[in-house]
Amino acid sequence: MKFIYKLFLLFFAGLCLGTHGFGQQNGPEKIDLTNQQKTITIYPMPVSNTAHIRLSTSLRAEVNKIEIINLIGRKLTEQVLLDQSTTDVSFTNLNEYPDGIYMVVARDKFGKIVQSAKMIINR
Repeated sequence: MKFIYKLFLLFFAGLCLGTHGFGQQNGPEKIDLTNQQKTITIYPMPVSNTAHIRLSTSLRAEVNKIEIINLIGRKLTEQVLLDQSTTDVSFTNLNEYPDGIYMVVARDKFGKIVQSAKMIINR
């Protein structure tokens, strides 16, 4: 059972990070430079009560909402971004969640994951 759980976590992390298979790597001729400019910055790291999330301006044009999910895929909280010029989002009251690793997921208006990042809650 533990093996299946670990395998699921690896698969889920791969989906969140945009890989579609294990061990799959792009060769030097297939480097995606546009993804380097679409960044999510989370601070302070590790998070204790409040997480501040900054989206790069190129990423902000695509993002409709930001979600915080745990590693088994359960959405804990979300914020829908109404203003196109907003690049900073804050999540408060994170002290109700246990210490651990979480994913911050940026989704477009169709629900597709545009970018994701790891967030650590530690008090």
